Amino acid sequence: MKIQITAQEISGLNQIIENIPGDKSISHRAIMLGSLTEQEITFSNFLFSEDCLNTVKIFQNLGAKIQYDVNAKTVTLQGNGLYGLKQPQNVLDVGNSGTLIRLITGLLAAQDFTSVIDGDASIKNRPMKRIIEPLSLMGAKINGKIYTGKNDIYPPLEIIGQKLAAIDYQMPIPSAQVKSAIIFASLFQDGTTVITEPLPSRDHTERMLFEFNANLVTKNNQIFVTGNKELFTKATELYIPSDISSAAFFIVLGLVLKNSKLLIKNIGLNPSRTSLIRILIKMGAKITLQNSRLNNFEPYSDILVESSQITNITIPPSDVPLLIDEFPILAILALFGEGEFKVTGAQELRVKESDRIKSIATMVKAFGGTCLTFEDGFAIQGQAKFKDFELDSFFDHRIAMSSIIGAIGAGKSATIDNCECIQTSFPNFMEIIKRLSA
Repeated sequence: MKIQITAQEISGLNQIIENIPGDKSISHRAIMLGSLTEQEITFSNFLFSEDCLNTVKIFQNLGAKIQYDVNAKTVTLQGNGLYGLKQPQNVLDVGNSGTLIRLITGLLAAQDFTSVIDGDASIKNRPMKRIIEPLSLMGAKINGKIYTGKNDIYPPLEIIGQKLAAIDYQMPIPSAQVKSAIIFASLFQDGTTVITEPLPSRDHTERMLFEFNANLVTKNNQIFVTGNKELFTKATELYIPSDISSAAFFIVLGLVLKNSKLLIKNIGLNPSRTSLIRILIKMGAKITLQNSRLNNFEPYSDILVESSQITNITIPPSDVPLLIDEFPILAILALFGEGEFKVTGAQELRVKESDRIKSIATMVKAFGGTCLTFEDGFAIQGQAKFKDFELDSFFDHRIAMSSIIGAIGAGKSATIDNCECIQTSFPNFMEIIKRLSA
């Protein structure tokens, strides 16, 4: 699917955005953990994207009773308890979701049945050794594809469920997906697994497990998980805040459009995700948080964004794991800023929906900007001389949406191909764009 943007200067935009969808990371985990209880639990503001709907289908296939209302944005689950998952009747298809395949592998590794997980062409090229190695140390048996010349393992994965043992694992790189895969596997083990992170990563899994009364403790950069405890929650109606990674596109749009002001409602402000706000403010962004509140396990707020003069910076390596999904849209913002925007220590970008270091550089150059790439990052020069452009999204939803925001912000015409990938995370993205630019 191609999306075409017609050149038009937009300024003086003053609007409220109320329909940013629910957080994708939390929506995935809601289905997984809700399916492991014996309660009936309803989640509101659920993200009905392709990725999250694949999670729903997979857990229905695993025996959970799940009903949903797309218009009301609600999902109601009735699980069968911690050990109540059933052997699937067919291959579990994760579609395009790297989060789903990595997290569910940890969960399935501890079951008493064999399952097979597969996905689309992008997923078949996502490296899985990073989760297979720690899970194998726990006793997991996982088989995948091995290609000549590549030192990794790729989907489809055959997971032969085993009784798992506790481990003490030092993570080589910070990754919320790898950490969460180990945590999910640890729910079924005897003993206590200890996970040590080199740097903090997103903690949605830990927060939700606290809500579900798991035997989980965090201390400094370590997570302690003791298994074999049934999960339950006192609140059976839980709200999912809107996704800050999705809001980031419109935050940047509000910053670069002249004489403009956007109020973006109900955005999740998990402390492991608010590095985005802190970094933007450091770059000169006029951002104000309003009406802050807390649901059962995640804080959220309204975000007021005003037109700003941006100064580019070097991102500290300690912030990289907490900004990993926002770098495509930050690259667009850097083109409007002054000076150099530089990122290192972000080799994780190489194994996202696309090789995002390569795809970010291609996107920046299509705009008329300058981007120097490294094995673990990139550097962009600000004050780009924008031009009309054509671009392939690399089937990467964040590259597609960032390109659209950049074209609108710069007032340039653009044709972006393979944009159907936007449906994986932000189905109503173009509806919001059309309303804002009407």
